[in-house]
Amino acid sequence: MLLSMMLILAVTSCALELMIAAKIPAWRRLSARSPLFNLLNSLAISFVMGMAFGGNGLVAMGAGVISTILSVPGYQFLRWNYDTPTAKAQGGNRAIYYWKNFHVHWARWRKVLGEFNQLIYTIFRIITIPVRVINSIYKFIRPYILKYNAYVEAKRASTVTP
Repeated sequence: MLLSMMLILAVTSCALELMIAAKIPAWRRLSARSPLFNLLNSLAISFVMGMAFGGNGLVAMGAGVISTILSVPGYQFLRWNYDTPTAKAQGGNRAIYYWKNFHVHWARWRKVLGEFNQLIYTIFRIITIPVRVINSIYKFIRPYILKYNAYVEAKRASTVTP
């Protein structure tokens, strides 16, 4: 119960911390540069949220540490999205830039994915040649096998007299 509470508290405090960092550039830059500032932010937010929802002590501290670990890739994403020179050249928010230009990128990717699909289909057809050849031979021979089995059954029935 306490572990699940700690994990939920860690995820929610990490999400809240990253939402705040996305809106306040100074917070984002300072947290990305200073692990101590990031740790103190995570602990403080986890402690406040833990008090609000009934988790204190080790639960809040554990959630703060987990939140700090979870926030490291989050800050890297925020840096990529807002603070890189490419992001600034694209208007300050790369996610919105790519979303607005999705149809251009999708047209290119659709062609690539179509060609990749054709390549996979061709490889699959080449790999399954032995199975398809054996299956076609079996379909060709099967009527003769059935006729032979019927002939053998008729011979056995005629030789056995009750």
